[in-house]
Amino acid sequence: MKIKRMLAMALSMTMALGVMASCGDNGGEGKDKADGKTDFKSADEIDKDSLKGKTITLYTHGGNRVLGEEKKDENGNTYRDESYAYLKHLAEKFEKEYEIHVDLQVNSTEDDIRPLLQTQDPGIDIYTSPNWSIEEWQQYAEPYCTLDEARELYGDYAETMVNDGTYVYSLMPAKTYNNAVVYNEETIKSVGYDSIPTTQAEFEEMCTKLREAGIDPIAMHRIENWPLSTMNDFANYVAGSNDAYPSMLKSDTPFSESEPMGKTIKMYTDWKSKGFFEADIYTDFGVAMDSVGNGKAAMMLFGAWVVPQIQGRVPEGGDPNSIKFAPAPDFGKGQYVMASAADGYSIAKGSDDKEAARLFIEYISEDAQYLADSGYIANKKGVEPIVPDLYKIIDDAVEAGTCKVLYSYATDDNSIHNEEVLSEAALLEDNKYAGNLFDTIDVTKEPDWSAYDAQVEKQNKAYVEARDFLGYSWQ
Repeated sequence: MKIKRMLAMALSMTMALGVMASCGDNGGEGKDKADGKTDFKSADEIDKDSLKGKTITLYTHGGNRVLGEEKKDENGNTYRDESYAYLKHLAEKFEKEYEIHVDLQVNSTEDDIRPLLQTQDPGIDIYTSPNWSIEEWQQYAEPYCTLDEARELYGDYAETMVNDGTYVYSLMPAKTYNNAVVYNEETIKSVGYDSIPTTQAEFEEMCTKLREAGIDPIAMHRIENWPLSTMNDFANYVAGSNDAYPSMLKSDTPFSESEPMGKTIKMYTDWKSKGFFEADIYTDFGVAMDSVGNGKAAMMLFGAWVVPQIQGRVPEGGDPNSIKFAPAPDFGKGQYVMASAADGYSIAKGSDDKEAARLFIEYISEDAQYLADSGYIANKKGVEPIVPDLYKIIDDAVEAGTCKVLYSYATDDNSIHNEEVLSEAALLEDNKYAGNLFDTIDVTKEPDWSAYDAQVEKQNKAYVEARDFLGYSWQ
């Protein structure tokens, strides 16, 4: 019996990347295989009888799908509604079918599980995706399959999975729309809007009216830095392309307003100066989601994964369907939405039950209802998808041609090198490339844009020096 380490049971959601697919175990050889192949083994080829009685441990940052959604009772007390604990229910169903127990553990951040992965502790078999570099994925995750094998099962969406060009480390069985506008319809109606405006000027006008009404226009949960990573997708909407983040590598002034990333960070910071983000910092991401559910805030700029969570937080008597998902406004290049593979799990290199882990991942990948309940669309070849209602507004806009789809940028040398440059410049960790600039503005004082401009110059210089030191250029 393996020793299973217990971690703090806490809820904290990050960007929704992960690992799932029907590709083979490579026996731990991973990226060392010179022929770029893995020992393909589908679920049907796994000897299930030999796995009976085993226990595997899954660590996830998606606490809501293990513990249930946080809700408020009639007295205002917080409780967990376990009807939303979809992963827990799925694991129980899996155990009945295969006699393999899945021990579900909730970790609040990737730092909680990093020591287990660094030592290849056999007490961790599966984990959901942290915000790590490709190098860390290569170090900690068992290569799940080759990119070609993933393409066969998931089409173009395979390119958006975490991969190094040969192997997929974060393979996902669903597709989703990335960061857009998650909003409370009743709240924006209270200031005269039936839908999210489609232009930047109209969007900012709505935010001003919300602030004047005493409502936080946008809930960010700024107590942590990871929510600022939404800027990566919004920079694509500003640029009208899918490569705004990696294409920083092209420029000597990536943080200046003349470049998509710099322009987007400046836009967010300007919104902050105008009071469009929360006046009082939310102490917890769950509290930030509560604020949209109860109407204290109007919206969040996040992906589809957050919609069902906020719907579960609408107060008793409210309508969960008032929480909707719409494209971001047109920032000058047209209206876009990012699309990517979504919701996944990785097999830890130290796992000594890799086949049982793979079987559970395969089980998830073929349960379209579970994926829909979680806010995603099943995408595996041969699986009939169930499309959640939350996608209707964006689907209608895409079908009408008013909103265009951009696929998330595929991992390649440019994206890897950009992150290496940011890391060398001490700007990658905690999204400091955005946070350092965003935080130059103190909302309790008159905006000091000279401090912002000075930080722009400082970061531009650090970026170029790091890029030249590493010898990278756009390929």
